[in-house]
Amino acid sequence: MSKQKQDSISLRELVRIAAKAYNNDEKLHGDESAWDHVIDSDGRLIARGKLGDTLADFIMVELADTYDAKAGRADQIEVAVGVMESASDQLARVNAAFFAIR
Repeated sequence: MSKQKQDSISLRELVRIAAKAYNNDEKLHGDESAWDHVIDSDGRLIARGKLGDTLADFIMVELADTYDAKAGRADQIEVAVGVMESASDQLARVNAAFFAIR
């Protein structure tokens, strides 16, 4: 395996990491292939809004929109972490706004 291949991560791999964590509702192991049907054989997002869960769709789209096949594995993971942290912060602010008025 080439050094470049070892130092990269595919969109499918990123999506599988997210799917496994997202689908781990009190189970020992989440279903890492749960979102595979929206990634084509070339590893590109082929369907938006097709997971039947708007939060899952959002995660998938954010990963796809920020994915850079030329970036190294560590850099790509760092981008994914940043995108998910930003989304988490936004959701926390919305939650706090509702919490404050209840």
